[in-house]
Amino acid sequence: DGRSLVMDRSKRIFQRLLPFLGCHESVVRRRGIACLVKNCCFDTEHHTWLLSKEIDILPCLLLPLAGPEEFEEDDMEKLPDDLQYLGEDKTREAEADIRIMLLESIMQLCSAKKHRQHIKSKNTYIILRELHKQETDPSVTQTCENLISMLIADEPEEGLENLHEVSIPPELEAQLSQQDSSRSDP
Repeated sequence: DGRSLVMDRSKRIFQRLLPFLGCHESVVRRRGIACLVKNCCFDTEHHTWLLSKEIDILPCLLLPLAGPEEFEEDDMEKLPDDLQYLGEDKTREAEADIRIMLLESIMQLCSAKKHRQHIKSKNTYIILRELHKQETDPSVTQTCENLISMLIADEPEEGLENLHEVSIPPELEAQLSQQDSSRSDP
């Protein structure tokens, strides 16, 4: 299967593809890599590796979402090095669908408590806050709000820390689906 090949640690394919998230010359490459990354983030067994120093995926996902904003020094120091002091000419990813895939990738990485804590510790919230302030696409705004809610919420009770393993009652799932579809209707 393709995902297994890309995630094979010995082949280092995933690491070689990540820089294409910033390929300003080709929206097709950026979109393809964002889609591939999102797909790979569904595989929870690799989350620790993806967030490790070996891959360090978080700055790769956040950099296209970051803008030229300046932050307080203590906030800046908590950000990954690649996101500090970006300069006034820094622009965000122009394509809404790519921004959504990047946000959804981070959301997938938040499925386990230890990974949410790691993502929170890297001051991800301030990048998302500024993205949210500037965002004009309603779908991106909604996805950003969902991720922010996940990051600022209290941690779930013991036994429910892994969000991929929480079962949702069918009636609540139907209600949430109805709310989502009513939000997406113009």
